[in-house]
Amino acid sequence: SWSAIRIFCSIARIFIVMTTACSRRGLLACGVVLLLGTLAEGYCGARGSALFPRQPRCVARMEELAVDLGEGAGAIAVNFQPIVDDSEFFVARFPVPFDLNVEPRDGQVVVTKSDDQLREGDIVRATSTFSMRMDTSFGLLPAAKKVKALFDLTGKEWEDVVKAFQENRKSVTNEVVLVIERPPSVA
Repeated sequence: SWSAIRIFCSIARIFIVMTTACSRRGLLACGVVLLLGTLAEGYCGARGSALFPRQPRCVARMEELAVDLGEGAGAIAVNFQPIVDDSEFFVARFPVPFDLNVEPRDGQVVVTKSDDQLREGDIVRATSTFSMRMDTSFGLLPAAKKVKALFDLTGKEWEDVVKAFQENRKSVTNEVVLVIERPPSVA
């Protein structure tokens, strides 16, 4: 197998380099072993070669969304790897204050009660929230400023999820933006 050839070539490289003192035969043997080793690495390793291109790897599907955070915060592009095969993603908006029935389930934030936009079993993947960013005041003095951001809820502690939802108060925003993954069983 190519793994065995690769191991053999690595050992042979070390042996030849150690036992030959730059003779022509030694240089030729080194060249052959280096060539074989390179071909084997091209086949088995992360790199590819002309003779043995890298084998295709299974790449998980990523869902790209453009999410408009509204209220002058602008749109951002985000990528999510689906938790459930064949699920669909969409953006939901709710006026603040909002009533959202969710609970933590297997490390995810799952909707427990259907409404106009959401269905029981939907997964809330992200929420708009506010975070502190450093800015400059009049171009001179550093000042902390609250800015609207998108918070990925995937695998987060429940306390952090609740804090992110609570940042969406009437005093700072008019709407909350949620990224939802809808499994096919919910659709």
